[in-house]
Amino acid sequence: MKGSIKDVIENDYCIGCGICAFHNKNAFSVQLDKYGMLKANMSENEISDEKLTEASELCPFSDYIQNEDSISEKIFKNVENKDPYLGKYIQNYVGYVKEGDYRKKGSSGGMGKWLLNQLLINDEIDYAIQVVNEKVKGKLYTYQVFTKNDDMLKGAKSAYYPISLEDTLNFIINNEGRYAVTTVPCFSKALRNFAEKNSILKERVKFTIGIICGHLKSTGYAESFAWQLGVEPQNLQGIEFRDKIPGKKANEKGVFAVDVHNKKTEVVSSKALVGGNWGHNMFKYKACDYCDDIVGETTDVSIGDAWLKEMMDDDQGNNVVVVRNSLIEKIIAKGISEGKLHLETVSPDVINMSQAGGIRHRREGLAYRLKQKSKKGLWAPEKRVDMNLKIPKSREKIYKVREEVRDASHEIFLEAKRKNDLNYFKENILKETKKFHPSSMSAKILQKIKVKIVKLIK
Repeated sequence: MKGSIKDVIENDYCIGCGICAFHNKNAFSVQLDKYGMLKANMSENEISDEKLTEASELCPFSDYIQNEDSISEKIFKNVENKDPYLGKYIQNYVGYVKEGDYRKKGSSGGMGKWLLNQLLINDEIDYAIQVVNEKVKGKLYTYQVFTKNDDMLKGAKSAYYPISLEDTLNFIINNEGRYAVTTVPCFSKALRNFAEKNSILKERVKFTIGIICGHLKSTGYAESFAWQLGVEPQNLQGIEFRDKIPGKKANEKGVFAVDVHNKKTEVVSSKALVGGNWGHNMFKYKACDYCDDIVGETTDVSIGDAWLKEMMDDDQGNNVVVVRNSLIEKIIAKGISEGKLHLETVSPDVINMSQAGGIRHRREGLAYRLKQKSKKGLWAPEKRVDMNLKIPKSREKIYKVREEVRDASHEIFLEAKRKNDLNYFKENILKETKKFHPSSMSAKILQKIKVKIVKLIK
């Protein structure tokens, strides 16, 4: 049976995008739950089947929505190239922005902000919408609208924090113009589907700039990092997740917090903080474990970190770029010819190698999770993954532990805040993460895992 938005909400697959609340404010609202995740709530009043179906056709995790393949075939129908993990593409690049401070002030190579600014300069859009790290209504990050005369570099480097599209959609509908919106994959999927049903949105949103997303985090992620740096959750004014640390590896993400007195903490590598290991799955939305879109297949261009061995020693960072829109491809080609961009064309395999962890988790790992739900007779969203994919037992164990740590992190941190005891969080979550490192895992097993990874992305 097809799962509706009601199934999504009741089974905790909501990502908090806010599309349902914008579409029907009487039936839905989006609020932070007790763990600090934005989640949709349905009205206690009975909702008609018609209204429920309408909302289900917008929700990115319901079974009523068009999937990424269907959306891409419509939007990028003239794009012939297609990769199993990247979706459709015109060209793929690796590199960085040479012009100005885009790279210095970007999370990696600076391509996202540079592209948004080029769209404004070239009069392709009137408004660029991106996330900024500015405390609004108690939240540390929010979407903000930029115009041609604004400083695009004020946008956030990376926002590992709950964000909703609800206010953004209100602005777009109420303000005529041409827009580019930065989105994570599931937000773009929802936005594209909504645009098919809303003529104003379809006319005004000209570009979606995709941010390759590992997964979304609850507010607990920011609060836990800040607390470890000396700023208690109730005193947190702001946080930076992606400061660059000179002389460190590209994946050594510098973190600092700012308290309510505007005092900034020291910059510390995320790897030195509990929760800094992305593979541990801490503070993650359950929905993200049921996403099969690795790079943002429905966006006009996907931009992410170039996690490639030969680039890890460059502390300034590099981007991978997957282009699907011909106009954006022309802008990039011009930027390269004018010396503003240092980009090399690469094959899909290079991009896939840079995202090997995401591919593994959203193909092999997702197959495991879907199969477990099926065995238990529990509903899960329909995905473009074969749940009967053969998976080594050693990998199944890792995927199982990731879900356990995900759920435990929310509960343990909530209790730590109740007790006002950071050590309670550290001690108890570390007990959970020890499950990832069984002493019996031999070098031979680890080598088999590495071989499997290489085969998976080829």
